[in-house]
Amino acid sequence: MSDAVTIPALDYVFHPRSIAIAGVSAKEGPGFGGGGFVSSLQEVGFRGPIFLIHPSAPAIRGLRCYPSLLDIPDEVDYCISSVPARFVPELLEACITKGVKVLHLFTAGFTETGDAERAKMEQAVVARAREAGIRLIGPNCMGLYVPNGRLAMMGGQPAEAGPVGMISQSGMNAGEFVRYALPRGIRCSKVISFGNGADLKAADFFDYLADDPETEIIAAYLEGIQDGPRLARAIRKAGAVKPTVILKSGRTAEGSRAANSHTASLAGSLQIFDALCRQAGAIRVESVEELVDMAVTFRFVKRVAGPNVCVVGGGGGASVLAADDLGAAGLKLPPILPEAAAKLAKVTQEAGTSIRNPIDTMSMWQPGGFEGTLRPVLESENVDMVLYHTSFGMGPGARFGNERDRSRDNALALGKLQAEFGKPIVVAIRPATTVEGFAYSEEFQEFCWRNGLATYPSIARAGASLARLVRWQESRIPG
Repeated sequence: MSDAVTIPALDYVFHPRSIAIAGVSAKEGPGFGGGGFVSSLQEVGFRGPIFLIHPSAPAIRGLRCYPSLLDIPDEVDYCISSVPARFVPELLEACITKGVKVLHLFTAGFTETGDAERAKMEQAVVARAREAGIRLIGPNCMGLYVPNGRLAMMGGQPAEAGPVGMISQSGMNAGEFVRYALPRGIRCSKVISFGNGADLKAADFFDYLADDPETEIIAAYLEGIQDGPRLARAIRKAGAVKPTVILKSGRTAEGSRAANSHTASLAGSLQIFDALCRQAGAIRVESVEELVDMAVTFRFVKRVAGPNVCVVGGGGGASVLAADDLGAAGLKLPPILPEAAAKLAKVTQEAGTSIRNPIDTMSMWQPGGFEGTLRPVLESENVDMVLYHTSFGMGPGARFGNERDRSRDNALALGKLQAEFGKPIVVAIRPATTVEGFAYSEEFQEFCWRNGLATYPSIARAGASLARLVRWQESRIPG
């Protein structure tokens, strides 16, 4: 294999040197639309020039405006359209004359409306763009978030890149994936909202991310099936080389109708799609939250030796329910081995505790008790992973001492133990009930992922994700 890095065919789409935005209002604030793209690009620190197109305004948000795309004196690689649909053909002709490579149509009002004339206009735009060698993203989409290229589709998207690539027909779901994933340590390589997919479709982006050296994990939200055989090939290609997780809408008749009205998507048979995912080695999930959970699992857990989990934490009721949740997900809770039980007995107070699996002990908060409880479990041959659960609901002055110092020390200890034993330790942070508790939970979550630990907002979601990982691994074993 050559040492040279192969650049995927569509890489130029994700690394424009200059951007023009058509349809920015002089009165527009930093919300959605043209003004939203301006503020997002400025916030993320786009490195090249941003040209604004406005018929009369001299400048907007500190950037010079031009009456038309053709009045811009410099080269333009990438154009964002926020103009009404009826003006798109004219804008496309200007892009062709200007030598623009990519036209991102935030503009809606095409096939998704159900109007035959609007559908014909979309088809004509695609045909003309292809004839001229311009690639289209959309219509009806938020476009791209590429940290290394300093592209952002919404505010609050950081310039820090990571290994997760995300494909989405919905701009809102793409944005929510990023927002939900950020506090749990997930950073993205590329996020693509492609809307109607009139030109560049899901298959193009699966192929791209499968080849992209910056992407290690692929997540996707799909509303419909465009060019089924080609999409199937692309998902198989991606699933063969990288963990691939897909959220597919249209599970019900109501969902199928909603998908069709949103991005003109025909949902197709979920049973057929399930079969495709199984054949491709991809995982299908049921919600954006589960999509994020699996990205967290593949990012931090990566793999496990088997389904045997030991649950450790304070709170007997939570531990009992944990056993139910994990068992229902398909994981196993093996008994504590005699030698581990003997070591646990030395650090565990007898009253109000259990050193079976789940381990319910408040002695973890005594000096030496935290590591003294976890180490015997991790040493046990019949334990493949540990699920540690906790909550922060007592606020300042809790009887366990300073919550912030304790959470920092515990996260550091968990990270060191995971590295020492080579067994995953995942953390379920049960919901807080006070303002202070929410703040401590958020801090602890960050301490955890920065120490290499997967975090989940509930024991049930942790269990479901770990069980999916186990099944995914088993499905990849030949024979």
